[in-house]
Amino acid sequence: MKRRAFLQNKLWRDKAVDLMNALKSIIHWQRLTDAEYDYQLRQKLLEESKEVCAANSKQELMHELADVLEIIESISSANEISLEDVRAIQFLKREERGGFEGRKFVTIAEHVEGGFGEKYCLADPEKYPEITSI
Repeated sequence: MKRRAFLQNKLWRDKAVDLMNALKSIIHWQRLTDAEYDYQLRQKLLEESKEVCAANSKQELMHELADVLEIIESISSANEISLEDVRAIQFLKREERGGFEGRKFVTIAEHVEGGFGEKYCLADPEKYPEITSI
């Protein structure tokens, strides 16, 4: 039986390996260390988040959001963080800073020199490039 090999280098769901083997694929895999597992879960979160952004239907979006939730639960578990603790922080942040229901899309932020906002933006110039004229 002729096969074609494709590089994966990513975390797969546990049963997916067995399912593909049952379909006569040969899946090469290794068990990750705790640190490798945590890193790969975080990479998987990026991958699944991109798939959420690319979803074209409500059904597809629901499936991608379910994948993101699975990854969040796995990251929490791997780091011995309870989802209840995460939800408590989520609630506090929502109480302090609000949620996203207001749909406030900020285009430019002008901050006082030496203030918190300026320092925050200067700490990550790739994310927040300075505009010299408005």
